[in-house]
Amino acid sequence: MTLARFEPLRRTAEITTRALTDNLTQVSNADRVLGFVRTQWNGYAALRGTHLASAQEVGCYATHGLALEALRQRPRTI
Repeated sequence: MTLARFEPLRRTAEITTRALTDNLTQVSNADRVLGFVRTQWNGYAALRGTHLASAQEVGCYATHGLALEALRQRPRTI
């Protein structure tokens, strides 16, 4: 039996952030855009996707760092 990793783990990957507005941050790594972090009244929403219009919400987090970590991790697949 051979195990193959389809997508490398992003846990150790370096990410960069770019503030688009006061309430919106773009999160990317060296290869591509991972998603966006949007400030909400109750925390920070992590949106996964390369384009803001088609990004899907991963979750709402209490801190900006937790939202960044949610985008750094690989998406769950069934």
